[in-house]
Order: sequence, then structure tokens, then C-alpha cells
Amino acid sequence: MTYYIFRHGATFQSKFNVPYGKEIETAEILPEGIPVIEKLADYLKDIPVDANFTSPFKRCLQTVEIVTKISGKKYISDDRLHDWLPEKETIQNVIERIENFFKEINANPYNSVSICTHGYPISGLIQLISHGRIDEMELENFPKPGVLTIASSEEIKSLDFNKT
Repeated sequence: MTYYIFRHGATFQSKFNVPYGKEIETAEILPEGIPVIEKLADYLKDIPVDANFTSPFKRCLQTVEIVTKISGKKYISDDRLHDWLPEKETIQNVIERIENFFKEINANPYNSVSICTHGYPISGLIQLISHGRIDEMELENFPKPGVLTIASSEEIKSLDFNKT
């Protein structure tokens, strides 16, 4: 299977590397990040995918709204793709929900899927695809907004739409 995984559009918090705090579920994408999402969406529009998934957090929903408008791909919200909520869950909970999501989509006859989510879920998914497991110490190793990771068991590559 091929996975097209991308992070939500740039937010104030992601741009300045500050914690989301109380805005973790409601933070919005920045207007300056929209052209980057539009370029990513234009790339995705010609890619055949069997299913599209997104985190239910506002910044992801705003991102996939733009992607849908350009590509025609409709996204299904899946709570297992939300960002880490440190006050409500442990890192082990995050790992378990990412593993659960991964197992479920791989139980389907999909050839490819598109996923819009957050840093930790992206890192976890890439680790599962490439190594078959999640290393907690590597969860903070994730791409910035505007980067599309194309991953399969054979290859993982990134396209940075911030530069194009």
C-alpha cells in the first residue's frame, strides 16, 4: 500500500514552535499557509487513492477543506488521528491509537490512502510503515506543515511544497 501523509497547514504554534495549550483542538491555519496547501492539493488531485482520512481537529479540517476543493477528494474524520492531548492521554495511548488505525486501514483492500494529521501520528505511521513498530523516542521526528510524505514498504520520500 502507498500512503500519502501530510500535516495540517501552518498555524501560529507550528510556525513559532510554541505549545498549542488550550487551543490544541481549535487552532486555525494561517492565511499565509494556504498557498502551500493549495500546491499540495494540486499534486494530490491526479493521484488515485482508495480512502482519505483526517484528524477531527480544526486545523486539519480546514486543511482538507482546501484539499477537497482542489482535488475533489473527500476526507473521513477519524478521532484516532488527533494530536497528542498531554492532559488527557499518555504517549502509550497515542501509540496504541495510531497502531489501531494502521491495523484497521491495512485490513482493508486499499492500494493507497491519503491522511491529514499531526506530527506524532505522522511519525508513528511512518515508523509503522518502515519498521513495523513505533519507537516512542522517535515520535518528535516529524515533517513541518507543507510536506507530503509518500510512504510504502519499499520507499519513503518527501515532497516539500513550501519550496515549490
